[in-house]
Amino acid sequence: MLLFALTIFLSAFLLFQVQPLIGKIILPWFGGTPAVWTTCMLFFQCLLLAGYAYAHAVMALPARKQGLVHLAVLVAALLAGAPTIFPPEGYKPEGDGVPLLQILLVLTVSVGLPYFALSTTGSLVQAWFSRLHPSRSPYPLYALSNIGSLLGLLTFPFLVEPRLGSATQASLWFLGFAGFCLLCGSIAVQTTRASARAAAEPTGDVATAEVPAPTWGLRAVWVALGACASIMLLAMTNQMAIDVASVPFLWVIPLALYLMSFILCFSSEKWYPRWLFYPLFVGATAGVVGLMLAGADAGIEQQALVYCAAIFIYAMVCHGELYRLRPHPRHLTAFYLALSVGGALGGVFVGAIAPLVFSAYYELHIGLVATSLLVLHAFRRDQRLELRGRGVAAVVLAGAAAVAYTLWRVQSDSPDSFRFIAPLAGALLCMLLFGFLWSLRVPTGPSDPVLTDSPSGPRWIDAGARINHGRARLAWLLPIAAIVLLAVNLVIEGRYRTSEALTIERGFFGVLRVADRYTHDPLQARRILFHGAINHGFQYRDRERQMWHNSYFAEESGIGTALTRHPKRLAGEPLKIGLLGLGSGTLLTYGRPGDSIRIYEIDPEVEPLSRQYFTYFERTEATTEVVLGDGRLSLEREPDQAYDVLILDAFSSDAIPMHLLTREAFETYFRHLKPDGILAANMSNRHVDIRPVLKQLAQHFAWEFVWIENYSDDPRGVYAADWGLLSNNRAFLDDPLVKTRQGDTSGVSTDLRMWTDDYSNLFAVLKWVQGG
Repeated sequence: MLLFALTIFLSAFLLFQVQPLIGKIILPWFGGTPAVWTTCMLFFQCLLLAGYAYAHAVMALPARKQGLVHLAVLVAALLAGAPTIFPPEGYKPEGDGVPLLQILLVLTVSVGLPYFALSTTGSLVQAWFSRLHPSRSPYPLYALSNIGSLLGLLTFPFLVEPRLGSATQASLWFLGFAGFCLLCGSIAVQTTRASARAAAEPTGDVATAEVPAPTWGLRAVWVALGACASIMLLAMTNQMAIDVASVPFLWVIPLALYLMSFILCFSSEKWYPRWLFYPLFVGATAGVVGLMLAGADAGIEQQALVYCAAIFIYAMVCHGELYRLRPHPRHLTAFYLALSVGGALGGVFVGAIAPLVFSAYYELHIGLVATSLLVLHAFRRDQRLELRGRGVAAVVLAGAAAVAYTLWRVQSDSPDSFRFIAPLAGALLCMLLFGFLWSLRVPTGPSDPVLTDSPSGPRWIDAGARINHGRARLAWLLPIAAIVLLAVNLVIEGRYRTSEALTIERGFFGVLRVADRYTHDPLQARRILFHGAINHGFQYRDRERQMWHNSYFAEESGIGTALTRHPKRLAGEPLKIGLLGLGSGTLLTYGRPGDSIRIYEIDPEVEPLSRQYFTYFERTEATTEVVLGDGRLSLEREPDQAYDVLILDAFSSDAIPMHLLTREAFETYFRHLKPDGILAANMSNRHVDIRPVLKQLAQHFAWEFVWIENYSDDPRGVYAADWGLLSNNRAFLDDPLVKTRQGDTSGVSTDLRMWTDDYSNLFAVLKWVQGG
């Protein structure tokens, strides 16, 4: 037993330790976008599916061949991964090509075979254990594997990442994988030998032959439950990463909660009481839809709390229903294969299909409705709802009263908002009433048979009480009505987000939307480019105002100061400007005759939108050139550009592309700047305070750090903005206007570990952590 437990634990630990490890390594190669992690999850889930399919196929082989085949797989994986899983530098993207396919290629080359070998372990080793020890349940081993997975995830951001560089991590991981191969190889040899002895004992085969195979309908439910859990995990993780940053700890927490649900649900049914998780499911649905309606107005604390809680609740419901529908251990590999198929389908849907089919982030909408439908179907299959008692009835009625009161207040205080919340409130009321009716159920005789836990095989019992026949039809109509109302609410929310859009483009790097606002006022009418929910620049529709310096780029802002008070500009000489991140193109308003502006833009959809819907390219007096690809990688490949000003404005939605703020990145920037040049970084962000990072980097490279904050001015379309300027140009630094505008940075602490390509700690600079 110890050998089996240790092997499964180590395989699971390595399986989930490598996910954030390899994801962080390749994140800077593809612009730091959240889609990198989604694509990684797609890859891992598909390989996990391949591993379960392999285990299912191997178990169909003669017993003596199973161990030999798996030994060959382990040897091949060991040779493929040696001596490190660090991806070769030659696979960095060149600026063209399909990012999704490039990421999948890098992952296949670096960790493909080792990850596949690990993914086969859970179901295969448990099946071997069940064969060698038929009187013992293998499901606790599955819970143990999820504990290993959870520890692998949690130790990475808190123990491994802060202390070790990525290259060292990759080498140490391979050593751990080699140890796993020895353990798993020992089990394969032991199983091969034991199978020869077991072949002469037909008793076990006769007993297991009597176990009925799961129906295809039940298998479909397994797949669907796994898919819905995967969709909700990826869709909500993606939403959080879009508005904060794509970093390991924001990947790890949701995935750890997802794994925790496996640990609890597959340990015992007692950890998934429907009387508790049904109301939580209703509340989670309300919370997620509420966040979707709030959009960018929701703070990071609200998003993290609600989305993480919802991920855990949805995962508990899906995995709890899965465990209630588990088969006899003889069909273990088929069960895990179906679960893996569902996980892979969810990953393919969110990572590959949704970006191609949908113009906006609708996968979360679909996931909410699909999960609700599936939970309803699972309740119909197994009607042990356990929603009995006056206490449950009282709680449900109290929830219904709260929803009704909220609906009344919204109608009274904000009639315009009523159309958004009314369908959601109606859905919640229907779901709560459904629970209330179930709490009043009475015994009516035998119900459909349901499977209970039994390590020696299936045991069918009488579920007993169900909703009495007089209320049965009404009860089952209520959740159907709730799902219809929820779908209506989500459609209203989706149409609201896109109703004003002139165009919507969705690609690997996110959703871009162009919309006209304030059209009732000819002077304030403006056209805005949105990335996700965040404004990435606008242009006034009035021709006389079209070349105004607006939004985050006002003349009194940090970047306005750099471009208007540069000594060469004051002397009437042209400037050579580098710009990372195009947006709508607002910064082109600073172009003067003789200036050259070289723009680095990673998203191929941005430049066509800027040229088609805005006139900045058409009206700027500077010569412009657009380089497609990640700005940092492009600069690394280029010869020195000798920029007078280099501007970092490459935010993804409201997230920080952290690979642009490392020591190695700044070495590249300073190589491209003239000695008297200015490096300007847009620090405007609702969640993160980048000043400590920039100040520390300025001190490290012996450059002066200037922080300039400006305030909003609505009549001029100016937004509050924070800019950090790094320069050794004494004439610029001593300019009286620059000194007047700059803020006091003496209180900005640099007592943090320097960000490098091997290390970065977003948590330390979150504003709510700092108390800001």
